[in-house]
Amino acid sequence: VSTQSTGADTLGSVGVILSSLFIEYFGWYRSDPICSMVIAVLIFLSVIPLLKDSVLSLLQRVPHEKEGSFFDALHRISRVENVVNVYDPHLWQYSSSVLVATVRLYVNGRANEQRIISQAKDILIEHGFTECNIQVDKELFRKAIKSYGPSLLDSAEKYNLGVYSGNDNILRIN
Repeated sequence: VSTQSTGADTLGSVGVILSSLFIEYFGWYRSDPICSMVIAVLIFLSVIPLLKDSVLSLLQRVPHEKEGSFFDALHRISRVENVVNVYDPHLWQYSSSVLVATVRLYVNGRANEQRIISQAKDILIEHGFTECNIQVDKELFRKAIKSYGPSLLDSAEKYNLGVYSGNDNILRIN
């Protein structure tokens, strides 16, 4: 329970007590509707942060302060040994305390996938992301799939949302 909510509840209770005292000792019946309006305003003001948080979660909006951290994490992941490319990054807020990051890594054929996934996940967690999904595509796998002709990989590359470039420190939209 937040301090703001507790304070609003306390002020509401004090208002009810004061309005009942005004009615009892001074016969001032207007104090009751005035107190009710003040309590309604306090409730409305305490609901605004909750409503904002709920709407941002429903929209899966990324907090602006985390965008820079995400790009820093992508840059560090791009420097992990045997990582050739970092692409298709996604970041969203699942709830007020859960930030989700997904990223695909293109690694060379001799890479140890589990080690790279572990390192990438550690980097993302270090940057404040609580749920991480890392997909690793190996160079040999991509070459084998492409040897069968046009494939899902071709269409995935054609419609890829973006490729992170550590050199440019930007997310390029294809």
